[in-house]
Amino acid sequence: MPAITSYILVGVLCGPFFLNLLSHEVIGSLQRLDDVALAIIALIAGGELRLSVLRSRRAALAAVIISQTLLSFLGAIVVIYLLRGSLSPIELDGVGGVVALGLLFGLVTVARSPATTIGVVTELRARGPLTEVVVGVTVLLDVVILFLAAIILPASETLLLGTSFSMVHVRELTVVVVGSIGAGLFFGLLIRVYIRWVRGYLPLFLLGIGLVGTDVCHHYGFEPLLAFMIAGFYVVNFSSMGTRLIRGLERSAFPVYVLFFSIAGASIDIVALRTSWLLALVLVVMRFVAFYIGSFSASRLVPELRPYAHTLWSGFLAQAGVTIGIAGLIDRRFAWGAQIETIILAVVAINQLIGPIALRLLLERSGEAGGMDRTGTS
Repeated sequence: MPAITSYILVGVLCGPFFLNLLSHEVIGSLQRLDDVALAIIALIAGGELRLSVLRSRRAALAAVIISQTLLSFLGAIVVIYLLRGSLSPIELDGVGGVVALGLLFGLVTVARSPATTIGVVTELRARGPLTEVVVGVTVLLDVVILFLAAIILPASETLLLGTSFSMVHVRELTVVVVGSIGAGLFFGLLIRVYIRWVRGYLPLFLLGIGLVGTDVCHHYGFEPLLAFMIAGFYVVNFSSMGTRLIRGLERSAFPVYVLFFSIAGASIDIVALRTSWLLALVLVVMRFVAFYIGSFSASRLVPELRPYAHTLWSGFLAQAGVTIGIAGLIDRRFAWGAQIETIILAVVAINQLIGPIALRLLLERSGEAGGMDRTGTS
């Protein structure tokens, strides 16, 4: 069991649905600390995306992202069609309604958890081609999902509610993405200048910029996760300060992971899991199947993935962050959105418990845990 799974389980045990040591009010008061932890994890995730790796693995990354995304949307539409009678009070009028709701669930199915992936990779000190593909796909898809949401949310609203397609939502989400990228470049520049000229205690500065930067993003409606990913990516790939940044992040990683994943565990909605477990389980299984077929198909196209044809899928199961954000958007846009949000939260709860364990097993069996690749070199 990965350490972060232990943190999640302890969070569940201490959360409002069991011992209630961390009540809903306490969890809410810890939100700012949770935001700082997420900012640090996002910096690590961005730093893991090296241009040299993206160039050398571009075929593998593109094949996995495209195949898994297409099959996830197709699988979600099939599941909604087969179970449309059990979705009351949601009324699906014809094929258009089924496709629209399937697209919404497909959007959720595609989403991953960069924080969980980076947490397991950091804990195991994993290095190698498989690790690079898993991290690259997970982080890149977090960016792709924001662009997909900009199109799919208003399109589904049009199909389900009969409204006209509005470019307003597309523009709003586009502004969010562009603004987040701009904010990330600015944060990256500040970090670069600090490392180059100030040279103080870096972990403390990173915590500070995580706190202030998150507040800035929330004030202007930007996405902090994307912003700090861009900041980490910029410093590592476009400056000579990347190594010092990563060392500073590694020194603050342990308490950050304890805090972030314990709060994540305490935030898991057990009530949602109890009330929607059957449909959630069907969607989880569909997601597994889509990822397996997608990964296997990608391995047929890209030779470097063939050693992992039957196992690669298990590296992408964890969910959190962006998925929960999408669930909130659905809740606000549709009258029956609360029911869909409950199902999505149940799916997230199951995947977040299974995902870290599956990823650890994958990395250990591949021989990449501990900084070793399959050839046995560090």
